[in-house]
Amino acid sequence: MPHIEQIDDRRVLFVDGVPSTVLTVEIPWKQSVFGRYGETMSGYDYLYPAARALELNALKVPVKWSQVEPEEGRYDFSYVDHAINTARANELRLVLGWFGHYASGDGSIYRNLTTELFAPMYIVEDAERYPRAEDATGVVHHNAASYAESPIVDRECAAFAAFMRHIRDRDEGEFTVLMIQVENEIATFGLLRQERSMWRDHCEAANALFGEWGEDELSFSARLMARRWIRPLTDTGKAVYPLPFFCNFVGGKLADHIVGGSPGEDVSIYLQECPSLDFIGLNLYVENDVTVSDFRQDLDRYRIGRNMVSVTETNSDAGPVLPRLCFDAIARYASPIIAPWALNISYPTPHKPYVLSDGTPANGAEALRETYGAIAPAAAPIAAFAATDRLVAIVPPRPGKPHSGVLDLAGSEVRFSVAADGRLIVIRPSAGEFLVVGCRAGITVPTPAARWPACREVSAERGRYDGTEFVPTGEPEWFALDQTASTVSVSLSDPAVVRLRLYSASDSERPSS
Repeated sequence: MPHIEQIDDRRVLFVDGVPSTVLTVEIPWKQSVFGRYGETMSGYDYLYPAARALELNALKVPVKWSQVEPEEGRYDFSYVDHAINTARANELRLVLGWFGHYASGDGSIYRNLTTELFAPMYIVEDAERYPRAEDATGVVHHNAASYAESPIVDRECAAFAAFMRHIRDRDEGEFTVLMIQVENEIATFGLLRQERSMWRDHCEAANALFGEWGEDELSFSARLMARRWIRPLTDTGKAVYPLPFFCNFVGGKLADHIVGGSPGEDVSIYLQECPSLDFIGLNLYVENDVTVSDFRQDLDRYRIGRNMVSVTETNSDAGPVLPRLCFDAIARYASPIIAPWALNISYPTPHKPYVLSDGTPANGAEALRETYGAIAPAAAPIAAFAATDRLVAIVPPRPGKPHSGVLDLAGSEVRFSVAADGRLIVIRPSAGEFLVVGCRAGITVPTPAARWPACREVSAERGRYDGTEFVPTGEPEWFALDQTASTVSVSLSDPAVVRLRLYSASDSERPSS
């Protein structure tokens, strides 16, 4: 079963019994229309084969609460089954998003009553039974739930338990569904939260708790939603079927003491209050000219306690952000998931989607395919050694500029060169072995094994991993011994994985096994 294990000081995602990274892209929800859920169910089917062709190993698929509970206590999992069946038919796995509420736009339980209705209509229509949030000016927001009150949370917990039970019964043994994203960009008032009057709920019940808990407005908002909403939801779901659960927060910084882009988005509070929440991801959208050090600053802010730093949304346009961010986030932070938004929607640059409406790949699709296509054949060793001194990712510090230099990898000197649009991961699993992963990049390793007669045992093989076993598939594109300089070099043009072995019978670097 997909799960997270503690290995030394790291937490690692396991899929099919081996360390893994979910290489995915999200699909939207906007073609799924309330009142016509059945007839619009297949609106995104064309994206599944496109995802497989682009080397994704999973699709990130939102499921709205309103889709699965059309009437109180009556459940319909047609869309869940359709997503599972379509993924299996295309040899893909799934990350399902539970969109009970949604905070990217105005409000949290609905943005409109057609394509962006998240809570069921029986919740939306009954504001007396399911109270709404109030801002500091006294305005009650009909589309924003109050998490100081329990009725809406109780109903959502019941629906989420039914959702997880259905996935367990439908998918156990197959494990098509790898993880669950719980809600989306959590907040009370949606985008309006940037105004201080909406930093927290000001309804009577919330005001009473605010006085009792004695926290500032932002921390209170985080604790209220974590303690009264996300904890009961995730505890309920985990008790039914314990897949990994995560939340995602908007990138940005509203106040010095808040991590995340929205009031209440405080990673430490959510991790303290929600033991069933496995990690909190960052939705990181940046300009195309951003440096590696710039996006590391954003990711570093999510290095908190037991959190697994992850990229749960990022640029999905034709720019250079995704290829560089993906390699660095996996290597440096051991990100268990990389998920641009979205497969058929270009963001933040408009009109440049990965997949056109007829299913044709376009714009940044080739860069996406190269990025995932390089990592996927070595996913297990990359995930196993990520965030250790035995693995390093090398990408141009600035987009569009080549990069070269020398680094120390687990006690061995490695000289590297990366083209302006290249990327590289180098792993040293043992003393005399290197894995070279990427495209338009290469390494040179000084070693006495380059000289005769030791060089007779030096080898380089192109291949892929079947689980944890390396399967050779042919010769590397370029591999050279320089006996004068005592170096061995490997260069990659197209996306590839090359295993380089340097040991010989007389070589002190020879590994024990």
